[in-house]
Amino acid sequence: MTGSIGISLAAGLLSSVLFLALAKGIAVGMLLSYLAPLPLMMAGLNRGTTAALVAGSAAMAAVALGVGGIASLPFAITAVLPALVVVRQSLLWRGNADGSVEWYPPGLVLAWLTGMGLALILIGAAFVPGQTDSGELVGIQDWVSDAVGRTFTLLAPSLTVEQRHAAIGWWVPFFPAMVAGSWLIMAVVNATLAQGFLARLGKSQRPTPAYRELELPLWLGVALPTALAVGAMVEGDLGYLARNMAVVTVVPFVLLGLAVMHEWVARRPNARLLLAVTYGVLFLASAWAIFPVAGLGLARFVTRFRRTAESGGGKED
Repeated sequence: MTGSIGISLAAGLLSSVLFLALAKGIAVGMLLSYLAPLPLMMAGLNRGTTAALVAGSAAMAAVALGVGGIASLPFAITAVLPALVVVRQSLLWRGNADGSVEWYPPGLVLAWLTGMGLALILIGAAFVPGQTDSGELVGIQDWVSDAVGRTFTLLAPSLTVEQRHAAIGWWVPFFPAMVAGSWLIMAVVNATLAQGFLARLGKSQRPTPAYRELELPLWLGVALPTALAVGAMVEGDLGYLARNMAVVTVVPFVLLGLAVMHEWVARRPNARLLLAVTYGVLFLASAWAIFPVAGLGLARFVTRFRRTAESGGGKED
């Protein structure tokens, strides 16, 4: 018991240090802050959900002491929340009749994280005041535009008016999706790293999943076209939120597409070389690579559900 508490406190302290690296202006602070959930997830996947909760609480206290109490809220959202979701869901299991153990599928953990990302967009929208600092009544997108514009004025005062307007025009349409999407991606990255590190050390409670066999629940396949349709047909706040939620919902299908690629490469000779070349091409293609990879994931999703329906089987959603 004492050992678990010590590990949790140490993990919490390390997590807070990683998060505070950004606030303290360290050169690689942004990169380090992205890894803030990692110690919490490692403690939890090694010692259980209670350990993750203790580590998260200790980290929040350290952040509050370091830069003020209000900073513990963004830390809780960006680090503690994804860690608790990942740990709790990943450690769920059930025994089968033959005595084997079935662990909670990674696709459902990913679905939980995606749902949390969508919820964060809606919660954030609920807190939008509906007016600018000057008192003008605006919609959510206009408020985001005003907030982003003031941020650029503060952080990049050397930009010309034309450059600032161009930057605002690029950021604003999908700003909520950028925030929630980066939250989701970093949660996935940290969860994968945590499980991988623990597995190498022989300290993981559950075996590492076969990620290339990733499967997504049905509700994601319903949510994506619904959000796309609403975003395309509806204007105003509802359409703006729907378009951003659609972008976030695409992320699991991008990961599913990557899983398909890994599965295909694994059956080929020189698999590691092929995988390196594939990721190199995707990197060079930049954001444009998202579309074919997501399309590959969607194709995999549809064909798997079609086979399930034709065979009369069921699927957890």
